[in-house]
Amino acid sequence: MISNDCADLKFGPGSSAGFSAAGIAAFDDLRPAAVVRELVQNSLDAARSAGVPKAIVRFRLASVARDEIPGILAYEAAFRNALDRQRDPKTGVLPGQAKLIADRIEAALAEPHLEVLSVVDNGVGLDERRMNALLSDGVSAKEDRATGTYGNGHFTAVPASDLRYVLYGGVTAGGRRIASGHAILASHYVSGEDHLRGADGFFIRRFNAGESTLYDYATGQEVPDLIHRDLNHIQSTHSHGTSVIITAFNHFLEDDRSLWSMVAQAASANFFVAIEDGTLEITVDDRRFGRDTQARTLNSSTLREVLAEHQDQKRSGAFLSGHRAFHAHRAFRNGRRNAIETEAGTITIHLREDTEATTRIDLCRNGMWITDDRSSAGIPGFYYKFADRAPFQAVLSLNADDGRDLHELIRIAEGPLHDSIRVKRLPRADQARCRKALGEIRAWILDHTRAIQSDSYTPDDFLTLDFGDEAGAGVGKSVKGYWGTPVPVDRRPARQLLLFPDDDTQETEPGKPDPRNPGQRRSPNADRSRQRPSLPSLFQAASRPIGKHRRRIVIDCFRDYPDAELRLIADEAIDATCDRPNQDPYMPATLAN
Repeated sequence: MISNDCADLKFGPGSSAGFSAAGIAAFDDLRPAAVVRELVQNSLDAARSAGVPKAIVRFRLASVARDEIPGILAYEAAFRNALDRQRDPKTGVLPGQAKLIADRIEAALAEPHLEVLSVVDNGVGLDERRMNALLSDGVSAKEDRATGTYGNGHFTAVPASDLRYVLYGGVTAGGRRIASGHAILASHYVSGEDHLRGADGFFIRRFNAGESTLYDYATGQEVPDLIHRDLNHIQSTHSHGTSVIITAFNHFLEDDRSLWSMVAQAASANFFVAIEDGTLEITVDDRRFGRDTQARTLNSSTLREVLAEHQDQKRSGAFLSGHRAFHAHRAFRNGRRNAIETEAGTITIHLREDTEATTRIDLCRNGMWITDDRSSAGIPGFYYKFADRAPFQAVLSLNADDGRDLHELIRIAEGPLHDSIRVKRLPRADQARCRKALGEIRAWILDHTRAIQSDSYTPDDFLTLDFGDEAGAGVGKSVKGYWGTPVPVDRRPARQLLLFPDDDTQETEPGKPDPRNPGQRRSPNADRSRQRPSLPSLFQAASRPIGKHRRRIVIDCFRDYPDAELRLIADEAIDATCDRPNQDPYMPATLAN
């Protein structure tokens, strides 16, 4: 036990670990959405525990002198000792990933001023029990009604600090203050000691040997000034709350984006339910010298505008893309609201028919987006049941107050980042209850969505289709099974495709000679004026394989057309049942007979 009673950054005895230890490897992907999600989720849970109607979260970025960071001298000494131990004895260099981490630390320590991101809220605050859980791995002090489950979410913010050093402070309703911090370096030796120090350092007064108390924390007047200033703001504004301070904030390694852009996009996409309902408000305030000091707020009044700014973003990188979030929020805001009672609890469904979008079902819990049915780790067995329905968007909103057992089942089935559902995580008996509840929800959606309208017919053998591309099916081997539901094609294509370019095929300007038709001039906008042909109800078509890369197409018509024309079009999202746009390759085709 280390006996020094002054609050400082202290590394206790531990096992061997390097700079790139596995402890935070799962959280080392610096996605702004992951960090913002975790910080805001914790604030939502803390506000719920405090009984306040709205969680108010402020992201404040400032520049502070390096020497203001609590424990910075002890940090630098531990870092130098860790370097000495982790370097290769022969070459004197660190392994690749460890060198990248160490170089960032070196660069940060060389700066006289460092950028510090503070995230403060109006939640229940921190006491000794909550601080113990916060600094532990896999221990949670949250209530069962909370969004978090795993008790290791604090690791998410660590890679956002180039020092890998995060500070915590809290003030409770009674005015009691507490502070701590967690730095992750590498195991090392201290001069004059035989035992190895661990990679984890804590800003504390001392380590305790007792089972009930892990550490003696800085309290009252011992709270460092950097944390003390945040707690003053919290106490004067809300009377209770928590501050999370990310030292040497690295902007998630996205220097080309403003803090507002990153926080607003991530929060609006992942918490649109809580923000729309008025239970969450987020302010971003950049206090750095020479920056715009006007704080900006994301709330129910500005949410739609923020989502609209990012609606063209279709690549998400993580969680919801801007495009998907915009449509999910529109369904939540404008869809028909229905409270569905299952045997396990009540869930609210916002349902909106949307012929311009792809069918989507999103699940939100306690105001935070969790998953969608299209993801491989999404709501099990949902999507394929709706392939014959007209396109719709549905948002399932589950909260602790109404969800009862269903809320707990879903909460436990989530992963550590709360972005997937695995029913297999539940005990066997609970798996059956969860699947039954999801089945009740699925049945309700089927009853309240419109089936795709298509002409009825009695198929002959040639309509039992096979696309013979499955592994092991064999050349031309027929596997009977219908390919979706025949649907009249009446939508314009997203773009015209130059399907089979030859070496001598060239694009020409309007009015210029057309190399494909010598002596003729190309008409203006020829490709752009082409309409996709519709398939009248008088026509039916089907296809089946008759050999490798060969297919027989049969067309039937119920009346004569003297000048009928056949056009084969390779396209994406050709009908309402397509769930794999942009995935299937196009192959050249020739016609015979």
